[in-house]
Amino acid sequence: MPLIVRAYDFSAVAPTGQTLYFNVIDGGVEVVYPGTASSTWGGYTMPAGALTIPATVSNGGTSYAVMRVATKAFYFTDITSLTIEQGVTELAINSFGSCAMLTQITLPASLTSVGSSAFAHATALTDVYMQGTVPPASMNVYAFQSTPLANCTLHLPAGSLANYVGAPWSSFGNIVAGNSTATLTLAASDPLRGSVTGAGTYTTGTAVTLTATPVAPFRFACWNDGDTLNPRILNLVQDTALTAIFQLPVRDTLVLRDTVTLRDTVRLRDTMVVFHVDTLLLHDTAYVHDIVYVHDTLTLRDTLYLHGTDTLYRTDTVLLQPTFYRLQVLSDQPGAGVGIGSALLPAGTEAEVGALPMEGFQFYAWDDGSTDNPRRITLTGPTTLTARFSQQAVHTPSDPDWSLTHQGRTLLVSCQPGSLVRVYDLEGRLVSTLSALASPTRIRLETAGAYIVQVGDQAGRKIVIH
Repeated sequence: MPLIVRAYDFSAVAPTGQTLYFNVIDGGVEVVYPGTASSTWGGYTMPAGALTIPATVSNGGTSYAVMRVATKAFYFTDITSLTIEQGVTELAINSFGSCAMLTQITLPASLTSVGSSAFAHATALTDVYMQGTVPPASMNVYAFQSTPLANCTLHLPAGSLANYVGAPWSSFGNIVAGNSTATLTLAASDPLRGSVTGAGTYTTGTAVTLTATPVAPFRFACWNDGDTLNPRILNLVQDTALTAIFQLPVRDTLVLRDTVTLRDTVRLRDTMVVFHVDTLLLHDTAYVHDIVYVHDTLTLRDTLYLHGTDTLYRTDTVLLQPTFYRLQVLSDQPGAGVGIGSALLPAGTEAEVGALPMEGFQFYAWDDGSTDNPRRITLTGPTTLTARFSQQAVHTPSDPDWSLTHQGRTLLVSCQPGSLVRVYDLEGRLVSTLSALASPTRIRLETAGAYIVQVGDQAGRKIVIH
């Protein structure tokens, strides 16, 4: 077996969902880069989006205090905001260097040491929130080297302005002293479909948790800014309004062979296929949330609910044969792409799965090491495959030959006639496919939500339908 080399003692999930890596040190743990060569994330998922460094972390039943962030632990990562919880005392050299997408930073009062270039080359930085009334005792004057502080605002607690003097504080273009507040306003796209929590007025820089809760049979699709995290942690720096979009499950096809009697309603999220059936009687409502194959008589005298189950029982009779296994095709990071091919299928089925990257990203491997895309697998048991995506070294500009807009719930895809247009939901399920006959090609979507549109073999583009 190959020797696996790693530079960490254990891993744990941050409050914001990213996997962090830790080494045990005197008094607690430090957050480290997981590989053997800092700045190369091959084989690991690079942290991205809003990141919170927790005050404590647990492993094997033991709780540790998070003491420091090590050298280059998040070097060149795609984090967009950073909140470090109270208790962390040290940020090492270049710990968050060259994070070009980082816009907001919140640092705790417990912080005593910030090393050189800790936030170097943070070219998108706009706001720094200091929670201590005095700055860190050891604050390197080059902590923000090559970061345009003239374009940044430094937010300080009330009465602490006189303590923040000299470099690097004097380089900030704007300094605000006092506990200013910001209001978070939340709404649901339809109050009958779901509700939201987390709204209120908070001190600026607060990490607020917002949660969207759907009402069955609806499901949460995304926030109106396209973010699909739920719950979602938002570093509130200004008055913000967000809407949670709820949608009906995606419907597909019902295939029935031989005699069928329908007395009420059938609602399908995917596909129900019934082979060689003498009689299918539905005397109420059938909710089908995955693929169901029935190879014998199915009689329903009440309500059938299938929520991803592998086996259906009626009284003492098993109605589903043969054994079914769940195939899940996932993405390693939100916003980079989707995995295509998730289903509930009979044992022995040969299935084709694929990975669809978004613009600016590229697929590089599956979690089992295969680089085939698409690829075919034979189901011999429950199977989960995760597609890994990375940012392209040089961003490929959008194809000028096609564009994407919408009018209400109708997509308008302008592309070359004859191009194959596919529409997926964010779970990788195919919603619509057609060959473009005119420009623009119109595709009517049944529900609001976030979708991914692909033309030919181009990278996907995300669009949010309200």
